[in-house]
Amino acid sequence: MLTDDPGSGRVTLAEHTDRGQVPRDDVAAVLAALLHEPRTAGRILELISGSTPVEEAVRAVAGG
Repeated sequence: MLTDDPGSGRVTLAEHTDRGQVPRDDVAAVLAALLHEPRTAGRILELISGSTPVEEAVRAVAGG
C-alpha cells in the first residue's frame, strides 16, 4: 500500500516481496536511483518498506 508517511530511505526491493506499505517519498527515491542504474532497465521489481538503504537496494538488484 502506498502511504503519505515520511520516507525512511530504507526499503526492500526485489523481484518478489511480501505485501507491505511504502511511503511515496521512498518510491520517488527508488525511481530516481533506478534511472541512474542501467542494469535495472526492463526489469520488474517490487518495493515495500524495509531495512536496506535505497542506493544499496538498487545496487543489489542490479547485481553489484
